[in-house]
Amino acid sequence: MTEVMRVARKDRTRWLRYVAPLTVGSACLWLLWNRLRTLDPDALWQSFLAVSPAQWALALVATIVSFWSLGRYDAVIHRHLRTGISARDAQRSGMSSIALAQLLGLGVVTGTLARWRLLPQLGPLRVAQVTAAVSASFLIAWAVVTALACLLLAPRLLPEWLALLGLVFFLTLPAASLFAPELRFARLRLRLPSLKAMGAITFFAAIDTYAAGLALYALLPDPPGFAAFLPVFLLALGAGLFAGTPGGVGPFELSLLALLPALPESDLFAAILAFRLVYYLLPATLAALHIFRPRPVVEAAPRRRASRRIPDLLLDHAPRAECGVARQNGARLLGCAASGALCIDTPQTLTLLFDPLSGGLGPLLPRLSAAARSSNRIPVVYKCSARQALAARKAGWQILHVADDAVIDPGALTLDGAAFRQLRRKLRNAEKAGVTTSCETELPLADLARLDAEWKALHGVARGLSTGRFAPSYVARQRVFGARIDGDLVAYITLHENQNQLCLDLMRHGADLPDGTMHALVTAAAREAARLGLPLSLAAIPARPGNEGRMMTWARAQVAARTGGMGLARFKDSFAPRYQPLYMAAPGRGALALAAADLALAMRRPARTRAQPLPTESALAYEGS
Repeated sequence: MTEVMRVARKDRTRWLRYVAPLTVGSACLWLLWNRLRTLDPDALWQSFLAVSPAQWALALVATIVSFWSLGRYDAVIHRHLRTGISARDAQRSGMSSIALAQLLGLGVVTGTLARWRLLPQLGPLRVAQVTAAVSASFLIAWAVVTALACLLLAPRLLPEWLALLGLVFFLTLPAASLFAPELRFARLRLRLPSLKAMGAITFFAAIDTYAAGLALYALLPDPPGFAAFLPVFLLALGAGLFAGTPGGVGPFELSLLALLPALPESDLFAAILAFRLVYYLLPATLAALHIFRPRPVVEAAPRRRASRRIPDLLLDHAPRAECGVARQNGARLLGCAASGALCIDTPQTLTLLFDPLSGGLGPLLPRLSAAARSSNRIPVVYKCSARQALAARKAGWQILHVADDAVIDPGALTLDGAAFRQLRRKLRNAEKAGVTTSCETELPLADLARLDAEWKALHGVARGLSTGRFAPSYVARQRVFGARIDGDLVAYITLHENQNQLCLDLMRHGADLPDGTMHALVTAAAREAARLGLPLSLAAIPARPGNEGRMMTWARAQVAARTGGMGLARFKDSFAPRYQPLYMAAPGRGALALAAADLALAMRRPARTRAQPLPTESALAYEGS
């Protein structure tokens, strides 16, 4: 019985959602008809004939600008949804579908059908997603543009609290895009547009609505100033949008009559009629010719996800063993004819990780920029060497020293001399506590998972993205060293390994760890690296403050304090490593600052890991982004 009542209530809500706008629209049409019956048809016709060719021309130009911006708006949404549709096809389908939908009404339905006709390869469901995203984002952008126009140009037209509420809501969206880029509602996942996409959406919505307002303004015989007219037009446009009538007929006219009482009704209705012809009927006619012309039948293409598996052969010969993190973090290959590199998506960026796997960075930068632009993201290079950073600077990008890679030559780790005084003391402490270290040939996965849980209880969420997180299938591909006391595992480290290097990755331990245990583990790993004849990277630490001014010095100190960089630096300093600077690069200073914030948040955000099974074969093939 309860379920029946719940279903009935849901059906009633759905029924009201469709019937209420039609009821309001019908009432507005009835009121409009009563107003029209009081007009003198001859006066209305004379006012219409009084529209000059110059007015028609200006209205036509404004209409062209408005629909151009609508096409660009659609292209932004297609990039956000990653439909794979070219910008040209997205713009054409957007302009045509909106032109037809705004004349016929029921914009979501007619817009979906028109887009499906023009883009059959997407299929009906994907096209419906595009239409819904366009409609929802446009309403939000319209609310922001209208609130801003009313606050600045006509404060008395809209209650100040309501306009401020709209702006405050808008300001929460960029914060959500940065801090909570993916919202979950039961099984539904909503990925918010990037800040770059939000800016483009607002920009093109402003151009569209302002140009549409100019088209009507140009047709009025004796209008007020455009600054006073624009908020009135935006409110009338919103009334038409929410009513759902074809072209907003009824609510649009009644709103203009109420908000522009000084204009003669015959002149206003004549201008609206001319506006309907130039902004609604003419574009809809051209759109219908484009939409319904004969075209070959195209079946909907199945959605295919590009494989993110990186061939092991590439990782085995990468300049840095740290590239092995691609087995977990979802990185994919970005390649051109001369180079290939790892790249990863974050909410705001498309980030190229480390140095290229092959070739140089210079040829990859245009490819990276194009791939980032295709998804409304910022192109970024993260933790590259000084040589590759120089290539980015030559291309006009801004660079920033973000980290230092601690590399030791295992053959030089003699433990003699003042440089290793602290290390010798730590190793003596571990030996007194009965700590023994060894390479774990058979992984005690239960103990590794237990220590990982204890470590996270002490330190919080493990950092990801450019470093690993514990997963059995992930550590199975690594070299693991464990520390034991009386046979019990108390700590362990894992290392990436390839033909060129060993690199420290995970460091895990429980509470009450004997002093010097982690030093003993790294020393054991260094001995193994010496046996293999490979250098050992202790991974990077945050760049230390330098002669960069007070603000940058303070920022670096804060980063080191919040990420545990000071303790890591002291730990790694005890091995007397050679520090190699690592850089971050982006097309501009603003992009660099936004990318740094986004990457910092992404590293701390719990992520769905993508640990890969052991491969059966490797292939050298570059996968496009």
